[in-house]
Amino acid sequence: MTGIVDYGRFAERLRQVMPRWDERTRMSEEEFAEHLADTGPRWELLRQFQEEWGYVPLEDDTVWPRWSEDEHKAYVRRLSGRTGDDDRFADVDLTLPIPKALDEWWDLPFNSFTHRPRLYWTNPLWPPTVRPDPTGYGASDGLPEDNPYVGPGGDRRVCVLMAENQYCNEWGYLAAEAGMADPRVFVSVEKGWVEQSRSVSEFFLQLAVERLPEHFGWTLPLGEEDFGADEAEMARRVRERFPELGLLPWRELGARTYAYGAPDAIIRYNAGEYHDAPLHIHARTRAALRRVADTLGIDLREERIAAPDSEDARLDIGPVSISAGDTDDRGRWTARQVSPERPEHAEISFGRLTGDAEPPGLTVTALDSEAVTLVAGDRDGGVHARLLDADPPHALHHALHKGAITAVTSMRTLTGAPVMWSGDDKGVVRIWGSNVDPRDTPYDVRRRNRVTALHAESLPTGPAVAIAWSDGLVRIWDVFTLLAADLELGSGIDHLVLRPDATLVVGGDHGTVTLQLHPERLWPTHELTVRLGKVDWESLATSRDRDASGIPDLILRAATANADYAERTVEALASRLLEKDAPCSAAGPAAPLLLDVAAAPGCEARAGLLELLARIVGAPTADRSAAQARAAAASRRPTLLALLDDPDPAVRAAAATVIEAADLDTVRSNPHPT
Repeated sequence: MTGIVDYGRFAERLRQVMPRWDERTRMSEEEFAEHLADTGPRWELLRQFQEEWGYVPLEDDTVWPRWSEDEHKAYVRRLSGRTGDDDRFADVDLTLPIPKALDEWWDLPFNSFTHRPRLYWTNPLWPPTVRPDPTGYGASDGLPEDNPYVGPGGDRRVCVLMAENQYCNEWGYLAAEAGMADPRVFVSVEKGWVEQSRSVSEFFLQLAVERLPEHFGWTLPLGEEDFGADEAEMARRVRERFPELGLLPWRELGARTYAYGAPDAIIRYNAGEYHDAPLHIHARTRAALRRVADTLGIDLREERIAAPDSEDARLDIGPVSISAGDTDDRGRWTARQVSPERPEHAEISFGRLTGDAEPPGLTVTALDSEAVTLVAGDRDGGVHARLLDADPPHALHHALHKGAITAVTSMRTLTGAPVMWSGDDKGVVRIWGSNVDPRDTPYDVRRRNRVTALHAESLPTGPAVAIAWSDGLVRIWDVFTLLAADLELGSGIDHLVLRPDATLVVGGDHGTVTLQLHPERLWPTHELTVRLGKVDWESLATSRDRDASGIPDLILRAATANADYAERTVEALASRLLEKDAPCSAAGPAAPLLLDVAAAPGCEARAGLLELLARIVGAPTADRSAAQARAAAASRRPTLLALLDDPDPAVRAAAATVIEAADLDTVRSNPHPT
């Protein structure tokens, strides 16, 4: 990172480069167009901000393409008026120009969104689609007649360029301003469209301000326990002591968030709906965060500070220090045995096992637990494998990494196909194999700390891989669901062994530690994720005849939502599973999953999910989805009866409604089933 950056002066940096809409009336049309077209300094500010918080693109980052070659060909055909049977651009007005700034953004070499989209949890739309959507798919309408942005008879459509992950909010520019180089960006909220950013370039900067500090920085949430019940007093203190960044309030999922600056810190105050806390401090260093807390008069406890969850961060964990009987604060592992001796590690000769000449510059070699797949890596980033049970032994080689290979592992999947993992001294882990394209896989982990150990094995829950980095982080990743658990075990680990009984052996100069892993705590939503994956959601429909591919994320969100977020999640599910109170085809397969989520301990969305189920179950008898839901309710009758004793009256009432709608006998032969 660079030296101290005073975000209290960020508004000055913004004013120097962003469009001056308030001066438009004093400029000629040509002068204003030239002013908007001067986008270079704006992108430079975005680059600087990203770099200040620690984002730097890796050489081998896979960039999110704005479209594939086939999509581009289809777009060109559509431009020429040749649509074919499937017009995938029916919701695009091809007569509208695409603003210069949006076109430039996609191709920025430092674009953190296209290089690392998982930082953002939003969906880009390219080319931008219009609202209202002529296909009926888009979630938002156009501008109302009495809007302050477009005069009578003007084009009231909005061109959407980005959407919230579940399309609860959409961001776009006015169709009437599409010809401008860097037009304003608007956001859809409950009451229509409001201005979000004063230009496309400012929008992408503001999106980075919203997402990157929480990922790369140290974070402290603050709520009533810090300021008392007087939220107005809390807001007053922030406004008086810290300057605004100069951005408009960020609108998303009911939030209305204002951003304030301090040396090496950004303070975000949400004056709208909030899910966990109304105020968050994000800082580039712990010291900067403490300074902001002191300025606000907060009695800061160190354990409340969240360390960066960035893959680029070096965690301050310290060396391994685990005693027998220890467990972590979430019960994910228990130390069964601790020894001061280093683990035994057999040397493996690539050349001797294969009978071939050993590839030059080998750095690491590993043999799978069945002794049939030999895998190795070299100092130039090349990976090599021999399938020893093939006749003759099948050879694989990829020039896969930019750094020297520091760890490798392999295993056979249920189909018998070999899968290999390799890690390098730059912190990157890749997956590859005879039927796995290493260039296109979701299992592509990038941290900036050296990979020190890898091991794969099939646990009772299925195949998993353990990864250790030099800063002391160990990640246990479920291969099929891609659920990950990050364990801060300590630095100095250079040896890992996963065993089929879900034990993990961790070795290094500290000795050997054997941990009993508890998969139900490592991945609390594992069973639910597996069940969701068995449903062909894309073949099912939700409201407005949309495919149901987004339903699994919403169900998982309902299973983990806190109290503030639960209601909105249930509303999103209801809006997709019901159309004019009639259940869509996705509602039937979703019903048993929703009921099991509602009955799970600690579910904050219980009452809302049961109310939604009651609406699905209570649909006309002939409805197939309603029949599936009633069957699910009947198969879970003891669970529903137990919910009649829930301490929450809203849950009791909703459970009774489901039971009545499903016509279940309420006689409790076992009122408290296990």
